[in-house]
This record gives sequence, structure tokens and C-alpha cells, in this order.
Amino acid sequence: MALSQTGLAIGQVSRFISGILTSGLSRVHPAPVITVQRPQVETTGTQTSPRINLFLYEVEIDAALRNTALTPGSQPPLWMVLRYLLTTFDQNGESDTTDSHDLLGQGLQVLMGVGDALPALVGYTALSDNPEPLKLTFDQATPDLLSRLMQGPDDKYRCSAAFQVRPVLIAQPQLPAGMQLVGVNYQLGTRIGLAGVQNFVLPGKGPQIDGVQPPAVELGDTLTLLGDGLDAAGLTVNFGSAVLTPNMQNPQALSAVVSDIDPTIMSAGSVSVSVSQTLASGLSISSGLIGVSLLPTLSGMTIVSIAVSTSNPPNVYATIALTGKLLGSQRDYVEFALVRNGAVATLLDSPDPASIQADQSRLQFVMAETDAVPPGACFAILRVNGQQAKQAFTLNMVAP
Repeated sequence: MALSQTGLAIGQVSRFISGILTSGLSRVHPAPVITVQRPQVETTGTQTSPRINLFLYEVEIDAALRNTALTPGSQPPLWMVLRYLLTTFDQNGESDTTDSHDLLGQGLQVLMGVGDALPALVGYTALSDNPEPLKLTFDQATPDLLSRLMQGPDDKYRCSAAFQVRPVLIAQPQLPAGMQLVGVNYQLGTRIGLAGVQNFVLPGKGPQIDGVQPPAVELGDTLTLLGDGLDAAGLTVNFGSAVLTPNMQNPQALSAVVSDIDPTIMSAGSVSVSVSQTLASGLSISSGLIGVSLLPTLSGMTIVSIAVSTSNPPNVYATIALTGKLLGSQRDYVEFALVRNGAVATLLDSPDPASIQADQSRLQFVMAETDAVPPGACFAILRVNGQQAKQAFTLNMVAP
């Protein structure tokens, strides 16, 4: 199909549907006349034959194919949906009589078989090679739709049926944008064979990862990535902004120790991990990403000071210091909870700003009197950016 012919597609769809109705109802007596216009009574002469009218009332973009191109890399054409209204008139020009209703049913019967006729669009050059098969489906012809289309002093409500044809292609002729063939000198018009080959494709796809063990790690843990092609030379593990060196490799697994994390750049949380391979050319290829949880590490927890509230019965509140690794920075969301009998007694999410260290090794929470808890032992846990430390400490929340 010449793309320049697709500008005629809308008109040829109307001609095709009109021709199908003319052919399908040729044995009806008297044979109806097929017109394509607004659904109105003929104003010239006296109508002596029944009539079927096609009215194209809406042309819209096919949303499902809006971004579908004919060839990769080319500009998508217009994929249209044509919505029609079918109205029938008897020999007297009336559209709401039993004769017109008979003709309406016969017209719909013909249109039901159009799906079988659409592939053989002989003579319709703008439609015959449409890359997507044309489909005719029926729509609801609601009173609201008919009232909206048949308004004005010369129009009246007429019983009609609605259908649509999609997808109709309208495209602009374009020069091909494909890649040139290897081994052809397009300036001289000669074939140069292997002399034109400058780059060679790698025999493999590069490293691929599809699993990780364990899914959550602390600093110093060994992370094992599972996949394919992980025994190649020149592989490194991209752990967030850090680059890890493998200490074990085989075709389906690769391991590296989680270390050399810069706490001024990275924090505990969800980390994207991939494997990169550096090629002899200096370029690199990378696997897809996989998520790993980087956990904070608690090494110590002490009560710096503790006081008794003025409530009755009196509760206690304290200043609590934490030490460890990746405890959180100014950019992180840090939660500290005191748990008793399986329930959270108090939750603090605002560490003392003065206690925050650049290396994330220390942190301090100052409880307000409103955060006070009943005296007794509490189980203390820490979470940074949604990741909970494996270590937990028991604090004896009792005033001296």
C-alpha cells in the first residue's frame, strides 16, 4: 500500500460500508437506496424507494495504537476510529414505522457479516493493505447520543443504530530510517565485504543477575548474587554508589564483601545492586538491577540521664545514646522505639541534631516528658529508612 493513498481512507471506509449494504440488500424488494449524509428526509423530489443512511458522526484517535509505528524508529501514523450512525427510511421517508424497522434489522444483519468481508477490500487501495485488520463492532445508540446528533429545527429524533470501524490508518510517506547494511560502500555503490566490519559483537549477553542471598546485609557481610555469566573477567559489583570487588566467582554465582561504604554518601535502606563488566575497549556493560536491604548496625546503647515525670503515677523519660554503624544522618528517617510486652510504649523519630555524626557512628535520642513510659525494662529497637537493625538492647528504665 502506498502511504500517500491513506489520506483517502476515511472516505473509502464510507464507500466500502455503502457498497456492502447495497450488495447485501440487493434482493430486498424494493431495494433500498444507500446515502451518506446527515440523517434527514430527502428535500428534493418525492421519495419512492426505501433508504438507508450512513452518518459519520465522530472521528477519534485509537488510544490503543496511538504510539504504534509502522516500522521501528519511525514516527507513529494516525490510527483512527470511525463512528457511524445507521438510520433507515421507508418509501414515504419515515424513519419510525414498521417498514423502516424491518429495513434497520436487515441492514444490521448485513453489517454483522462485514467482519468476513473486510479482508477482501478489492478496489479500495487506501484500505486493502492496512497493517492492522479492520474491525466493525456495534456501539450503544443511546437516547442521549441520538438527541445530541439530531437537534435543530429541521431534525427530529429518529430510531438508529450505531457502529464503529477501527483501526483506520492515515500515514505520511517517509523515507526509510533503517540502519545501513554492513559491508556496503554507499558513497561508491560497491560492496566491500569484511573490510567494512569495524566492531564485533560479543558472543554473550554479559553478566545477568536474577537473585541475591541474603536479601538484607550489614557492613562486613558477604553478599552473593545469583544469575548467569558471572565467571567472566573484569566483573565488579555496583552496590549503590560503592564498587565491590568479587572474592568468589562461578558461572551462576558471584560473592563480594559489603565494605568501603562512604557514610557521607550512603545510608541504611534499600540499595540497587548490579554487576558490570569492563571490556577490552574500555567500555562496560551492566546487568539489570536488583534490590538489597542495607541494615544499620547497633554496637551499644546507654542511658545518659533519666528523670521522673510529674504524672500520677509517675513515669520516666531519658536521654539515650546509641553507637554503631550507619545509624543515620541528617538526610535519613530514623525511628527509635521502646517496646514492652510486645507493644510499642513510645516511638521517637527525631534524634538530637547535635548528636548526629558524619560517619553515622553515634546517635542520641532525648525523650520529652510527653514521651515518658512506666518504669521497668524495655526492649529498644532502631530503624533507619525502614530497615531495622538486627541487634536490640534491653534498657532498665528506672530512675535512681
